[in-house]
Amino acid sequence: MLTTSAKGRAFDYNRVVGGRAFRGIIYATQGSGDDLYVVLRDTYGSDILKLTIGPSLDDEEISLSFREVHEQNFDGSWPSCAVFNGENLLVTDELKNVINVFSPDGELVKTIGGSGNGPMEFARPSGIDIDSDLNVYVADTLNHRVQKFSTDGSFIKEWGNFGGSEGLMKAPWGICVDHNDFIYVADHKNHRIQKFDSDGNFVMSVGEFGSAANSLDHPADVSVDKSGDIYVADWVNNRIQIYEPDGAHVANLNGSAIELSKWQKQYVNASPDVYKARRRVASLEPETLFALPTCVNFDESKSRLLAVDSQRWRIQIYDKVNNYSDPQFNI
Repeated sequence: MLTTSAKGRAFDYNRVVGGRAFRGIIYATQGSGDDLYVVLRDTYGSDILKLTIGPSLDDEEISLSFREVHEQNFDGSWPSCAVFNGENLLVTDELKNVINVFSPDGELVKTIGGSGNGPMEFARPSGIDIDSDLNVYVADTLNHRVQKFSTDGSFIKEWGNFGGSEGLMKAPWGICVDHNDFIYVADHKNHRIQKFDSDGNFVMSVGEFGSAANSLDHPADVSVDKSGDIYVADWVNNRIQIYEPDGAHVANLNGSAIELSKWQKQYVNASPDVYKARRRVASLEPETLFALPTCVNFDESKSRLLAVDSQRWRIQIYDKVNNYSDPQFNI
């Protein structure tokens, strides 16, 4: 399905971006203007790519590899999630248990934190986002909490502990701060999204364990647009879930990539054996679908949803159309 419509909105498939250049992709986040940063982690070498995605089909270009700027910055590194604060890119590192701060040109500016369970110490940090005052929120995954600190690295507060009741967490992963500074946490092993105010007070929970239309199975990430719609990377269910601001289910996206990305086409067409092998498969339908999506990011400037399709090394992009009405046909 290329267009999914429900409750006055439509999510219209735009294109897919990726291929072998995105090997190990796990996260994507906006930078300045048309810049997009993509986090790659792979046993062959982790990296951060800076690229642009233009308005036309196949109009995407990689402008920078952070690894090529300073390869040693990625030795023993397992980057996870990232956020651009208008000046620098903050990247969580799950192996080093730190936040690496890079300039837009790939230079390592500073490192924040270290291993442990105290203030400004982390155990496999993952999701990261900022509020309107540029305070930073980090999903401190194996400490089962959220930490909040200022841009200069000064600790402000923390909340959460291991458990399944309201406000408690089990391995939180993705995190998002909405336009009103509410914090949404992908509570990975509790199979839900929890919403908190900026002081860490519980507001509501969205989702429950399962594979039904409105359920979640190990959600990996969450994003919220300006209208309050909530997007979830429903990891094990291989789909993107969409909820209204009050948590009512809207729809799910299963994947719509009916064509290969520009870079994947180049790879397939350059190898006669790969080209022939692809044409011999019983069905190409599995290529269209999500496989373990790890990131959702709503780009407000272009009213589009970017969903990282991690096992297929790509990003599927959907345009959000409000006040959508289904066409009427006289039969």
